[in-house]
Amino acid sequence: MRNPFSRFTLIEWLVVLAIIFILVAVCVPTGMWVPESKAVAALQTQGFSGITVTDRAVWLVSMRGGNKSDAVRFTAQATNPAGKRVTVYVFSGWLFKGATIRTP
Repeated sequence: MRNPFSRFTLIEWLVVLAIIFILVAVCVPTGMWVPESKAVAALQTQGFSGITVTDRAVWLVSMRGGNKSDAVRFTAQATNPAGKRVTVYVFSGWLFKGATIRTP
């Protein structure tokens, strides 16, 4: 019985792996790589406390109130500096972009 994988050369395998890698990189939104800690840190810097991240949106972020360079929108419940419990959105990009806090 022949090995079914012996039909392909090393170059062909490398090309297939490169295509798979590119498809995964394009299809998986970059917002999946942004940690929740980035949103929590941004809120703490602005004086919010009691922060609970309740949602993460990675699809169509610019249509949900974000900028075109934003990759993720976190929805959080937090206590603002005035002492009121509020819902806030934290938009962020992947890698080098900071975070933007917005209210609904």
